[in-house]
Amino acid sequence: MTNKETIKKLRDNAELAWASYGYFDLIGKKFKDRKDDKNEPLSITQTDILDITYNKYIAVKPNPHKQDDEIQVGKLKGEFSPNQAKRFFERYDLLLHQPNTDSGFSATLF
Repeated sequence: MTNKETIKKLRDNAELAWASYGYFDLIGKKFKDRKDDKNEPLSITQTDILDITYNKYIAVKPNPHKQDDEIQVGKLKGEFSPNQAKRFFERYDLLLHQPNTDSGFSATLF
């Protein structure tokens, strides 16, 4: 294995480890302050979760007990550049994400 191949493999493994900390349980939830052309809240995608552009954005879901109300369910904390997040999901598929359990265990499978 050449030095270039070794560096590429190390980079790929580091990105996989880094991405595994993403809050992928927020996929499909809505941005609190990000709307589309029809003034509807945009849905959060897997790329948004890793993208630093949306770091600290608030994720919400509809309140089932009160119409026209939202419940905050988390904050995005991505640290990838926009291009890096896009390229990551061109190379890997998110197969499964297990959010934190009561014991604190979580897992992400790419």
